Amino acid sequence: MQDGMLDLPESTPIPTTLLTEHALEATDRVIDVQAVTRTYKLGAVEVPALQGVSLAVERGEFVAIMGASGSGKSTLMNILGCLDRPTSGHYYLDGEDVSQMNKDQLAGVRSRRIGFVFQSFNLLPRMSALKNVMLPLAYDHGQRNGHGPSHEERAREALERVGLGERLHHRPNELSGGQQQRVAIARALIQAPPLVLADEPTGNLDSKAGEEIMAILSRLNDEGATVVLVTHEPNIAAHTRRVVHMHDGRIVSDEVQS
Repeated sequence: MQDGMLDLPESTPIPTTLLTEHALEATDRVIDVQAVTRTYKLGAVEVPALQGVSLAVERGEFVAIMGASGSGKSTLMNILGCLDRPTSGHYYLDGEDVSQMNKDQLAGVRSRRIGFVFQSFNLLPRMSALKNVMLPLAYDHGQRNGHGPSHEERAREALERVGLGERLHHRPNELSGGQQQRVAIARALIQAPPLVLADEPTGNLDSKAGEEIMAILSRLNDEGATVVLVTHEPNIAAHTRRVVHMHDGRIVSDEVQS
C-alpha cells in the first residue's frame, strides 16, 4: 500500500443517492467488492493488476490477504483503503459505493471510515505519542462544542487500549519499534472507524514485537473491530480468522481458519 494517493482514472459523475438498495441489503458488510478490475497504462502498454476481483468482508471479521510480489494484493489494498479507484466494477465501503468518487470525496471517506496501520509507522518525529494519535482529530469538526470527551482524552484512552498509558509524552525516537507500531494502531482507532487496514504491520519488527502487535490486533478484533491486513508471513496470517490468497490479479483461495 502506498502512503499517499495514487493516480486515479478520470472521474465519472457520482450518483446523488449513494446509499443504494444494495447497501440496505448488505448492512453487515463493511467491504463488498464486486468484479473489480484495475489496469495501469505504461506508455502504450496496459498492465492488468486486478482481474475481476470480488470480495465481501462482514463486520467484525479478521482477514489476511496474502500473495507473492505482483499478485495484486497491494493494488487491492489501495482500493480498499480508498487510495485508488477501480478501472471497472464496484466497491461498497460500509454500504456506500465509493467506486467513482473523486479525490476529495475519497479523502473524506478515508478520514472518517478507515484506520491505517503502515509497515513504516508514519509517526511525526517531533510529536509525542499523544499528539501523534490526536492528529486525525484535527479534522474532526464535530467535536462537538465542548460536549463529550476532548481530543486529548480520546487519544489517551486509545493509547491505554494498546498498553502505552505510561508513554503518552514520549517521542518516537524514545520508543521501541513495537511501541511505535502500538502508537500507529492507537492513531488508527481514534476515530472508531468501521475498518482497520494494516499493511505488513509486523514487517519492520522482530518476532517478539510482531507477536505482541498481532495479539493487540486480535484483541481489538475480539472487541468488535473489523481488521484486514496484508502479509507475506504465514505465521502472521495464522492469527487471523480468514485467509485470502491472490495470484496474478485474482483471488485463488479464500479459507476460514478454525
